Amino acid sequence: MSVATVSTIAFHGLQPIAVQVQAHVGKGLPAFHIVGLADKAVAESKERIKSALQSIGLSLPAKRVVINMSPADIQKEGNHYDLPIILSILEALEIIPQDYLKDWIIMGEISLDAQISHVTGALLAAVFAANSNKGLICPASCGKEAKWGGDLNILAPLNLIQLLNHIKGIQLCPEPPITHTKDRKNDQDFADVKGHESIKRALEISAAGKHHTLMIGPPGAGKSMLSERMNTILPELSTKEALEVSMIYSVSNLNNKSGLIKKRPFRAPHHNSSLPSIIGGGYKCKPGEISLAHHGILFMDELSLWAPSVLNGLRESIETGHISVARANGNIQYPAQFQLIAAMNPCICGHAYDLEQRCGKFPVCYNNYINKIPGPIWDRFGIIISIDKLSPWELSEINGKSKSSAEMKHDVEKAITMQKTRYAGLSFSCNHNVPSSKIGILNVSQEAMELINKYAKSINMSNRRYYNSIKIARTIADIEGSVSVQTNHIEESISYNIFQKNISPVQIK
Repeated sequence: MSVATVSTIAFHGLQPIAVQVQAHVGKGLPAFHIVGLADKAVAESKERIKSALQSIGLSLPAKRVVINMSPADIQKEGNHYDLPIILSILEALEIIPQDYLKDWIIMGEISLDAQISHVTGALLAAVFAANSNKGLICPASCGKEAKWGGDLNILAPLNLIQLLNHIKGIQLCPEPPITHTKDRKNDQDFADVKGHESIKRALEISAAGKHHTLMIGPPGAGKSMLSERMNTILPELSTKEALEVSMIYSVSNLNNKSGLIKKRPFRAPHHNSSLPSIIGGGYKCKPGEISLAHHGILFMDELSLWAPSVLNGLRESIETGHISVARANGNIQYPAQFQLIAAMNPCICGHAYDLEQRCGKFPVCYNNYINKIPGPIWDRFGIIISIDKLSPWELSEINGKSKSSAEMKHDVEKAITMQKTRYAGLSFSCNHNVPSSKIGILNVSQEAMELINKYAKSINMSNRRYYNSIKIARTIADIEGSVSVQTNHIEESISYNIFQKNISPVQIK
């Protein structure tokens, strides 16, 4: 047999595309060609394949070997094409029985000594194989991850010899076991935070309704400490959500390789991060931080120090829940349903709230610092809260019991359960995502509606902040187990929207 075909996949974002690897061994001067729009990593595979074959006592015949990767108009990127290429050659040389591999999706990198090395995207490949009623051949290090892809046969050999022995029936390759992710003990707890009970209340509301939140306060006030504990009050991912998150981490080569990711992501990139690293793109168009925070939290510290282009790049994904990254050969879309939690100082020196330490440039420096946040991004924060710094002696005098993460999580889960029941069968499942056209579903009382209308008119509130205030009030009502939104819920919601962005010199005289 001179021509053989095996199946593998190409990754277009999180969308697997079927690829046929065809090997032809024919007459002609000895040569090895790979065609089909292959990148440099794929083109270099021929040298790895030659060395791997020699290491197991085989060699390419003195003939013309041509590898075609179809469809030829799709870019083939990555290191997972080595194994399908070498297996197609072995089938063309009749070392592997004809059509033995027709019911398998194959991926893996070949080392010079014929070991099969780890590759990215095993979970996506497993899901694709299961949907295609095929099995998956992948590296041993990917077996546990691939096992979560569905009901399919998986071969996860350590090396090429083990795989060939399995095909010939000499040595069976064991099925990789299903493993469960072991949750690491979280030593962070909101009970560790003394004081700031009103801030913890706001963060509890934020978590319950997935409202974007901004905390403003001096250095050392506890903004980062509070934000890092947000993950401790969020419920675990559902099976569907866990699969989505795990697929993103799989294609990014960040998967834990032992099972599904159950804990909600918490991503905290540095403020010097570039636009492609946040929204996605760059080499091979990898998912950005907003996609890695899918179904979790994106924490942006020192918000005013971020580049305006990066902050503006968040706008569409905050509203749509996905990001489209344009490339020369097409668009790649990644999911990005994240909750934005941000923190910042009130000014450059950080002491705008301290009458004794405030510098002489106040309020000009304060206004300039705050106004570095683009208006459209500022308006998307449903909750904006100011945090005061407590002195060490003030903290030592606090003897009351601080609300723990377990207590807060109980309230959050109760509110989330009410929301799932209310929005059953709809395209959204949390208060923050309720469109303005469906605001009637929130069941706001007449008195509460009159109150928010009166307040919104008095300060000329924007439409987005107006609807966000009603949604936050609905979340407060859910935490308290109230069927309808009452005036006290609106009053508390308004308290999270009274932050004054600009201060005139007349106001401080």
